Amino acid sequence: MSQPTGKLSQVELEEFKKLKFVREALDELKRRGKDTDIAICPICKSYRVIQVTSFELFFGQCQPSYYCLECGWYGRALTIMSNRPMKNAVLEDLYDTFGPLREPSDEVIDEMEP
Repeated sequence: MSQPTGKLSQVELEEFKKLKFVREALDELKRRGKDTDIAICPICKSYRVIQVTSFELFFGQCQPSYYCLECGWYGRALTIMSNRPMKNAVLEDLYDTFGPLREPSDEVIDEMEP
């Protein structure tokens, strides 16, 4: 087992640089008024992740799978970096996921109290 040195390893440094690049891109998009999410590989922290499956079964949707073009990771659990305000991101995700199940009479809560 290696002892902590207080320095980043070469792998950690590369991962940090990738995450810094994504954060800067998200900050630039935010300055332009665009809120968005970027998928990140959970292994190598690359933003070069593509969706490889997305088909519907006759009883519902299949959960998509993802593939990292840099390290070859394949899976369903994906890391997301976002520039959306957390409150809005959570609500938007819930509305996107459960919107079709809501009754027409359901009220949409615009503001949440802290």
